[in-house]
Amino acid sequence: MTEKLVLGLEKLGLDFSRQQVDQLEAYMAQVLEFNKGYNLMKAENADELAVNHVLDSLVAVPHLKELIEDLCEKNGKPVLEMADIGSGGGCPGIPLAIAFPNHNFTLVERMEKRCVFLNDVVKKLDLQNVKVECKAADLIKPDSFDLEVFRAFHPFDLKITKLLLRMVKKGGYIAAFKAREEKILAEMEEVKSLVKDYKKIKMTVPFLEDHHRNLVVIKK
Repeated sequence: MTEKLVLGLEKLGLDFSRQQVDQLEAYMAQVLEFNKGYNLMKAENADELAVNHVLDSLVAVPHLKELIEDLCEKNGKPVLEMADIGSGGGCPGIPLAIAFPNHNFTLVERMEKRCVFLNDVVKKLDLQNVKVECKAADLIKPDSFDLEVFRAFHPFDLKITKLLLRMVKKGGYIAAFKAREEKILAEMEEVKSLVKDYKKIKMTVPFLEDHHRNLVVIKK
């Protein structure tokens, strides 16, 4: 068991079941194995992977939970369609799908080798609520998702923001994992013609307390 993963979950106040922790560890084992040949994520060992990628994805869970509850109440439906855009090696999508097993997740990834890896993980972990769309994001149908997340996909610019807004349903949310505040302000200034209002939530990742982490939330 990865000690930093377990301690990190405690620090985040996430009371995961034994099955959820096992799924996270199985996912991490898959990443580390695949990394040997494909440099999927920057991580030398399990602790680095747990902190820099898995806990960095899960830090948003309390904030996403609020958005999910809001959408479920407004839409009058218990199951949402969520997406990780530019999923890469599966963060934040796979950790979040494990955290929210009652909602559907689509991992959108255009690179075939990464899609092979993602499909393998979904199968091995028996993630019934996850599917992989191996295509560029601009090929996704409009109004597909209630909530979109992304972590290392692209800075906000006019083209990307239009694409993200096109894919999300009216009343839905985009939640972007971002770093420094000054970069966020510069990006959002560039897209102010499309995004009139947004929320910036400061987050603290366990064992990365000195790093800048923010969640930028946009409502359509």
